[in-house]
Amino acid sequence: MKVSKDVAKENRASVLQAASVVMRQSGVAAASMGEIATLAGLTHGAIYRHFASKSALAAAAVAFDFEKVIGLLNSDGMTYERYVKTYLSAQHRDYFPWGCPAGALAGEMSKLDGDVQAAFVGGMARNIDALAAVIGGAQAREKATAALALMVGALSMARAAAATDSQLSDHILASAAAQLLTNT
Repeated sequence: MKVSKDVAKENRASVLQAASVVMRQSGVAAASMGEIATLAGLTHGAIYRHFASKSALAAAAVAFDFEKVIGLLNSDGMTYERYVKTYLSAQHRDYFPWGCPAGALAGEMSKLDGDVQAAFVGGMARNIDALAAVIGGAQAREKATAALALMVGALSMARAAAATDSQLSDHILASAAAQLLTNT
């Protein structure tokens, strides 16, 4: 059955949103196309009408995720302090389906297809530029690069420790936030 262009556009958006959630939660390599299809409310075959392969879907989902982060950075009232506190929050640590793809996916990028890596690197560069615009001033891009690197590393470490040592996990987040907010 043929669908209208509007329905096809909605289906594509549903697939991207579902892939985004599943891939951030499980990792790109472990993400199941069946799980993505179920979450999107579509058939497995419907995904392949929009994306030629899992790799093509992963690249699009990574770009989609970074655009959401960049939209947040570009939103009215966003400040560096607010962004750091949100990024290094227990909520961001504990809820994988929400948040930054760098914090969820950086560790596996070197093992993935070149198109997925390219989408990740391009998104990360745009993320750094958007954060630099929020920071402003001299050497904003360098500060934004260092800040994102520290936040991603701290978030990864905090997630690794959360189930075994919640106090250490909280300490990692708080220490990284304090470091970033005292050096601005």
